[in-house]
Formats: sequence, structure tokens, C-alpha cells
Amino acid sequence: MSIYLLNAALVTFSYLMGSMSFGLIITRMVKGIDIRQYASGSTGATNVMRACGWRWGLLAFALDMFKAALPLLIVIYIYDFGIPSWLHPIMGLASIFGHIWPVFTNFRGGKGVASGLSALIVLSPWSGLIACVSFFPFTLFTRYVSLGSIIGSLSGGIAITTLSIFGYIEPSYCAFGLVGSALTILKHRDNIIRLLNGTERKFGAPSD
Repeated sequence: MSIYLLNAALVTFSYLMGSMSFGLIITRMVKGIDIRQYASGSTGATNVMRACGWRWGLLAFALDMFKAALPLLIVIYIYDFGIPSWLHPIMGLASIFGHIWPVFTNFRGGKGVASGLSALIVLSPWSGLIACVSFFPFTLFTRYVSLGSIIGSLSGGIAITTLSIFGYIEPSYCAFGLVGSALTILKHRDNIIRLLNGTERKFGAPSD
């Protein structure tokens, strides 16, 4: 197999893994509902938590992290297949694209937070730590998961971009920081409007 076909296959594999909508699967099994028709309509962990409880939400979050991390873990830490390092951020972004626009569910998915975080952790553990440290305080003190996700995505993106620019990690990884964080924040545009209007739902608040 040529290196070009292999590169395309790995990116496609990352996208298809990202397209696995565990939130949709969990809510159908537990509650018999389509999570896309519930509350925010997202297939992500936060909406699963609203529909099925925090345990199932955490399971969805863990599975969404696993599906994005697995392809990168394989090529970075297990067997690199001889691929160039610049393909790593593309694979990470493909996983996010798959989660947000999954081919298996009519391209309607989540907001890419869990998938983006896990890919970030694999690409740059320090950047992933910074994203987590930023996410949890804002979420815990304000009870706005969306605000914590936005702050975490922004701080993690800035961290990996800065580390790559100054040569501490692969220079190409800055593409993941710039595109991944921008994409995740863009998917939260409705949340940003509600936060500014004071109508955003807090964590633990009952759904409409």
C-alpha cells in the first residue's frame, strides 16, 4: 500500500471512529429515545446526562474520549506505520469532525468536546492538562458546562499552539490547536448567545 493510501485510510479510520454516536446508542438502550430530539439535540455527554442521569453521561463522555484517542494512540505510541508527524493533527481533527458530523447518523452529532479533549491529551498531555484545569473550575463554580467547555477548548488550543510554535512539540500540532478549538467554540455559538442573554441552562437544572 502506498503511503498516500495509508494516510487516507488512517484519516478515514479516525473519522469513522469519531462518527460512532455513543450518546445516541446509550439513550436508545436506556430510555428508548432519540437523543437528537431531546433538550439541546446534541448526542454529546451533557445531553445524555440530562436524559439518562450522570452515570450514563459519564459513560458517554468516556466512550467519546476513547473513540478519538484510539487511532492516535496506535500511530503515535504503538506502531507509526511510517507516517509523517503532520498527519497526527489531521487524524485528531478527523475524529472531531466525525463526532460533530457523523456519517452514521445523518451528520448530526455532538459538539466535539470529549473527542477534542482526548485527541489533545494524546497529542500534548500538558495541553490536555491545561484544558482540564481550565474546564473544571469554571464548570463547578458557574454550573455552566458550556462555559467550561469553551474556556477549556480555548486554553487547550492556545497551549498546544504555543508549545508547537516554540518547538517543544511537533510544529504541525498547532493546526490542531487552531482549528480544533475554533471548531468547538463555533459549535457553542448558541450557548454563547444564551450565556450573554442569561438564558443558558445550568448543570443540574431540569429540562424544559
